[in-house]
Amino acid sequence: NFKLATYGFFLPHKGLLEFIEAVELLRGKGIKVEANMVNAEYPVSSSKMLVEQAKAIIEKKKLRKQITLSTDFLDDGDSLALLEKADLILFPYQDTGESASGAVRYGLATRRPVAVTPLSIFDDISPAVFKLPGTSPPEIADGLENLISMIRAGDPSISKVSTEANRWVEEHLYEKLARRFGNLLYALKNDKSHNDRSNFGN
Repeated sequence: NFKLATYGFFLPHKGLLEFIEAVELLRGKGIKVEANMVNAEYPVSSSKMLVEQAKAIIEKKKLRKQITLSTDFLDDGDSLALLEKADLILFPYQDTGESASGAVRYGLATRRPVAVTPLSIFDDISPAVFKLPGTSPPEIADGLENLISMIRAGDPSISKVSTEANRWVEEHLYEKLARRFGNLLYALKNDKSHNDRSNFGN
């Protein structure tokens, strides 16, 4: 079975109910997939309600063997371990006012292929991800069907996007290191200035 995963808080704009519907559509086409939804319940009523809806849909559509819900809040190491088992990590976001997604950056950090819906929130990482044709369950299912075939066939475009994704991860790792180094230098400089002033007063 092809292994899918989702990640991030269980919130309305994340498209997680649409994803469950898409898994059912894939199963109807005879495409065998397993999905691990690593989506922690957020401490608001809307999130709790969505989790209950998801469980009800999974039960109603008899998808318990295909979909595992992981709604507990996990530390980064445990989340990463679950995501790294996936053949493809999906972020099926619906319309949102957010300007960027922290969750998708975490997905990229696993160095697994990442697919997203065609929203502007993902524009800054566009070369590093695969874009699905739309946000509806049929469009998500069609996009996944195509990607699954390409990944299994070793399509060259998969390697091309993976290379861009790895480059993106490395660049942002360097940025983080540079920022930390800069902060350290700034702290040392301030500490030296403080000591110089203290010595001048003695």
